[in-house]
Amino acid sequence: METTNTDRACVLVFAKISASISHEIKNTLSIINENAGLLEDFAHMAEEDSGVAVERLFSITKTTAKQVERSNTIMQNLNRFAHSADTSLGHGNLEDLLSLVVALTSRQADMRNIRTTLSCPSEIAVTTHLISLESLFYLTLLTLFISTEKVSDLAIDVTSEASKISIVFTLKNTVDLAGIGYPDDEQKLLAEQLGATWKCEKKRLFLHCPAIIR
Repeated sequence: METTNTDRACVLVFAKISASISHEIKNTLSIINENAGLLEDFAHMAEEDSGVAVERLFSITKTTAKQVERSNTIMQNLNRFAHSADTSLGHGNLEDLLSLVVALTSRQADMRNIRTTLSCPSEIAVTTHLISLESLFYLTLLTLFISTEKVSDLAIDVTSEASKISIVFTLKNTVDLAGIGYPDDEQKLLAEQLGATWKCEKKRLFLHCPAIIR
């Protein structure tokens, strides 16, 4: 039953990520479509021998290429997250895993004008339920985003010791985090599956995971 509940929590996260990414892809396609319309207008101008400034064409092609690259990055991030569920237990680099989730939450952070910074030692390797770890991290970030005022900074600092990994979230311009009701039911299920503990203290939230290190 517990596995079923944690699976459901991960599916919820995947649904949230998919919805967010669909909005981002729609935005990139709208920009590409707009630039395609401009190119068509310029083609008609060229047919009428009205002349088209070369720099304007370069600007359009550059913008289009940028949106294609952005779309590829978005889809690559979704693909990486989806493959985290390939096995029940998996191996991964912690910095890469957390950086992926920060990228997946960038739209929500931008909407509230929140700057997120991650500091994690590059050598930490983990063996754990990767999809559950990423899902817990994702839901934690969303909770923190809505718990602070717009225009803020969120610092994420990761340290490792022989027996545990500590992830510390520090928010500026926020209320006392002890009152945000963390964790909710899904977050608690995921944390318990990972053997993680948590503590909210003023402007900081602590997540401690057992020795899934190196």
